[in-house]
Amino acid sequence: MTPTVFYFPIRGRAEPIRLALVAMGIEYEEQAVDYGEMKSALEKYPFAQCPRFVDEDGDISQSNTILRHIGRKHGLYGKGLKEAAEIDMLADGVEDIKRKYLSLIYTDQLAEEAKAAYWTAHFDPATTGGRNGGAHFAYLSHLVAKCGSGGWAVGGALSIADILLFDIVDVHQRAFGEDKFAAAYPNLAAVYKQVEAIPGVKAYLESPGRMAKVNGNGLG
Repeated sequence: MTPTVFYFPIRGRAEPIRLALVAMGIEYEEQAVDYGEMKSALEKYPFAQCPRFVDEDGDISQSNTILRHIGRKHGLYGKGLKEAAEIDMLADGVEDIKRKYLSLIYTDQLAEEAKAAYWTAHFDPATTGGRNGGAHFAYLSHLVAKCGSGGWAVGGALSIADILLFDIVDVHQRAFGEDKFAAAYPNLAAVYKQVEAIPGVKAYLESPGRMAKVNGNGLG
């Protein structure tokens, strides 16, 4: 059975799922979502939202649940319980920042004043003790330095932590500039480059099949 990703024609929450699949050389199909069905057909969309992922093992909702399923199934979840826990820590840390990013995009509309405040709250090392809701790139950088090896975020091999870091770095490089991000957190930028160089990922990033639109409102 060919796995199928159900989502809108944007990168959004489905992009890490797509990246994990192409990184492992797994062919998949993409199906557009009918918004009315998504909101009413709870047997298909139990949280009335997407992405949704269907493969021979099940019909799964929630983006991070889908990614963890792919990780466990295809060897992207580390070696042993310790590495799995480290991957989960990084995944949850990325989610903290992702929520702040989505507020910057959809609530603040990527306004310059909001971007400046966002950089201070979530990038500036001097603000790690502030009220940032646990969402700070310094925390991710520290964990990668502690848990990673050989350029990967955890252990010495590709995991879903690298995929999630690639995606969160990607959207922030688009918002703030690649050079500015790399200067602030070079080890996270290095993870990005390492994932980018995976043959399947490289081909996907260069293909016309990658969604051009990052977020639903066209910003980012």
